[in-house]
Amino acid sequence: MKLAIADPPYPPIFGERFDTAGGEGRLTVRSRARRWYGDGTRAKTDSAPADFHPDAGRWDDISEHRRLMEQLLDEYDGWAIATTPDGLGAYHPLPVSAHVAAWVRPNGMPGGGRLVSRWEPVIVFVPDARRNREQLRIPDVLTAAAPRRGFAGAKPPEWTRWVLAMLGYAPGADTVTDVFPGSGAVSAAADGLLPIEGFTG
Repeated sequence: MKLAIADPPYPPIFGERFDTAGGEGRLTVRSRARRWYGDGTRAKTDSAPADFHPDAGRWDDISEHRRLMEQLLDEYDGWAIATTPDGLGAYHPLPVSAHVAAWVRPNGMPGGGRLVSRWEPVIVFVPDARRNREQLRIPDVLTAAAPRRGFAGAKPPEWTRWVLAMLGYAPGADTVTDVFPGSGAVSAAADGLLPIEGFTG
């Protein structure tokens, strides 16, 4: 089967501020894509950027994320998309057979608001032939620390093994496409360098 894992630049952060002279609310938008992958403004405390992409800003367009999901539906038997809690809306409505799994990060980065996000969703579309309970059963929650080194958004090895296990990856029988290659973890796991056992629930 053809499988794919997509970890695209995350959708922008939308907010509301009431700092106008008349007190009316105004919508604010902050780019994640340009900050971490393009020419956007970066803070001095930011970690090293990932690969530079001149067209990173196109991922600030919510419709790009929807198009990505539709492409995966058309071209692959199963797939997974990494995103943020506030980015899930970019992909709605989800396919009926899609599932939202949760990666819990005990050491998640604090944001600028009162609430500290300690999890990230993963939209998972398991191939039809691998959805029954007779297959290996995998929990839809993973607790694993985010890497302390490397670029923002990098996933730990456990994350890759977990996602491949949810998709029912069968070495030798399946192909896996890393739609947004970064650390090489997806290819390493798919090549058998990272074991995917240990996630049965």
